[in-house]
Amino acid sequence: MNCKQVQRLLVPYINGDLDEREEGEFVRHVRHCPECYDELEVYSSVFAGIRQLDGDETKVDYRTLVEDSLKTSEEDVLDVRFWHVYSFLLKIAATAALFFLIMRGLF
Repeated sequence: MNCKQVQRLLVPYINGDLDEREEGEFVRHVRHCPECYDELEVYSSVFAGIRQLDGDETKVDYRTLVEDSLKTSEEDVLDVRFWHVYSFLLKIAATAALFFLIMRGLF
């Protein structure tokens, strides 16, 4: 993902509208690009301020706003990947068990 793509995804990221793949690529880029990180800080602060003025959000720690958001995103992406791998391995185990039962003539 490049800077232009990240800039287009700033608002969807802040609103939580990215899918797992996009979110992972977005976070990876922002973690390694100081300009995009700074841009995310600005957007996040503005959106949090607007939400706070609207009464939708309680007290916001602007110093850790972006870092907390990125950590949460990284954890979410890892959780989704874990469940994808876990599901895949369960399917393999079930298929292997079924195959074993068929081969033994027990099914």
